[in-house]
Amino acid sequence: MNDHGQILEPGTVRLERVLPGPIERVWRYITESDKRARWLAAGEFELRAGGRAELRFDHASLSHEKAYPERYKSAEGAHGVETVLACDAPRLLKLTWGGAAEVSFELTPVDDKVRLLVTSRRLATRDDLVGTASGWHAHLALLDDVLADQPPRGFWSTHEVAERDYAQRMDVMDEYFRWSASTGRELRDHGSSWSSLLRRRLDAPIERVWAAWTDPAVIPKWFGKPSGAFAVGGTVVLDLSQPHPTTCKILACEAPTLLRTTWRYGDCGESEVELRLARDGAGTLLELEHFACRTADEARGTGSGWEVAILYLDNFLRDLAQPSDIMFPAMDHVWTTVPG
Repeated sequence: MNDHGQILEPGTVRLERVLPGPIERVWRYITESDKRARWLAAGEFELRAGGRAELRFDHASLSHEKAYPERYKSAEGAHGVETVLACDAPRLLKLTWGGAAEVSFELTPVDDKVRLLVTSRRLATRDDLVGTASGWHAHLALLDDVLADQPPRGFWSTHEVAERDYAQRMDVMDEYFRWSASTGRELRDHGSSWSSLLRRRLDAPIERVWAAWTDPAVIPKWFGKPSGAFAVGGTVVLDLSQPHPTTCKILACEAPTLLRTTWRYGDCGESEVELRLARDGAGTLLELEHFACRTADEARGTGSGWEVAILYLDNFLRDLAQPSDIMFPAMDHVWTTVPG
C-alpha cells in the first residue's frame, strides 16, 4: 500500500489505508458525528439511501495547527448537506460530495485490521482532483492517528505537503491520460475463452518496431532479457524480472508483420500472444492480442499488463524516459471499463 492516492482516471482518485480494527469501530468513526469530528467534520448522517448527511467543518479543532492558511480562510466554518447514495453497514457508505461529485468509503476486515478505500469520483477539474486528494490525504492521516490513540499530526502542514505531491503526480498522470486516449482496447469472446486486444500507432518505422520485438540486443532495452531463437518451432525464454521466467514457443514469425507465440509464465496455464504490425506512413500500426484467457476478467488482466509493456515500448521508440509506476493503477482501472 502507498500512502498516496491512485489517480485512476480524470476526475477519480482512490486512497487506501489499513487501520486498526475491528471494522465496527472504524465504521463508527466514519458515521458517528462526535467521532468523525475528530478527523473530518461533525454532523448527523441518516444511514439509508436518500438520507441526509450533514458536515460541519472545524479544521482548527483537528490538530494543534489552529490558524487557517490564507488561501483557505474561506473554508473556515464550512457547512454542507450531502445525500447518502448507498449504505451497507459496516462495509459501504457512498455520499454526494459538493454537487455532482461523490465519495465512497469501502471497509474490508483484514485479520485484526481494516482496509479502507476512499474513492472520490466525478471531480470536474484537475484542480478539484488535486485539492480533493490532498484533503482526503490529510484527513485520513488524522483518522490513522486517532484510531491508533496517538496525538494528531498537524492538519495544514500535512495538507501542504500532500497538495504539492498530488500536483506533481497529476503532471505525470496527464501524460498517461493523453497517451491512453489514443490507445484502442477490446475484449473478445471466443465462446470457450476470451482475448484482450490492444491497438496503438507508433511513431517509428515498421522495421524498428519489429526489431524491438525480435532482436535479442534490442528487447532488453524496453522489455526483458531473452534467450533462444525467434524462428518457427523455436523456444524463447524471457526474464522479465519476475519470480519465474516466461516461456514462449514460436508458432509464426513473418518479418516484419506477424509474430505469434505460446505464453507460459512459471507453472501457469499456457496461452497465446499474436503481434500484428502494419505500415502507416512513416509510422506503424500495432495490434497485440492475448488469446486463451479463461474469463473476461483474466483477459482484462492480460490487457493491462500488455498496456504497461506497450507504453514502455512507445517511450523507448521515442527516446523518452521510461514511464513512472504512478501510472500503473490507472492502466488496471481503464481495463475494468472495457465492455466484455
